[in-house]
Amino acid sequence: MPKRAFKLYQRKRIININVNILVAGLISIALTKYPIHWISLWIGEDKRFLISVIAYVLDTIMDVCVYYGLHWIANHWNPHGHHPEIDQRSKYKKFAREATRVQAERAALVPVFMLIAMGGMWALQKYAEIRASWSFVFAFIAAMLVTRVIHTVWGYRTGTFQDNTIPNADTEPPIVSAVEHVVEEIAEHRSEKDSQ
Repeated sequence: MPKRAFKLYQRKRIININVNILVAGLISIALTKYPIHWISLWIGEDKRFLISVIAYVLDTIMDVCVYYGLHWIANHWNPHGHHPEIDQRSKYKKFAREATRVQAERAALVPVFMLIAMGGMWALQKYAEIRASWSFVFAFIAAMLVTRVIHTVWGYRTGTFQDNTIPNADTEPPIVSAVEHVVEEIAEHRSEKDSQ
């Protein structure tokens, strides 16, 4: 990802939260599709509701794990070292608080998600006679898209989607960036000199 696009991804919460949740959801669906297929063959395709419940549990576990990793990258990872003044302990605490807040808001939307995902999966298997693995894919993607719209509206109202305000070279006046660059070079030169 180009540096400028990565900064936009980190700075705009509406982008990074929605992209993270959609990517985490799609990755978890891709990783869960084949286990659902094998489980449906193992326990019998006639047990549609049980297959839907198992699909929901597996998808949720995968989704949450992937989301936490993506949230770290979007909001707390600093690969270029632009902000060394950030205290590492407070950084981890902030990460846990922010990521858990988003997950708590998503948890409040579980009834809507379950109705569309599990109900849709069951209905697709029963009435459209689509195999469990593909019913899972179609219904869970539909549920993910509906809950993204609801969560985005809700996130704007609660402040969850308030943008990160990390100063950078794209938004600072050029003189500020130049002065900071000179100060950093002087500090590096002094630390090199002191270590010799």
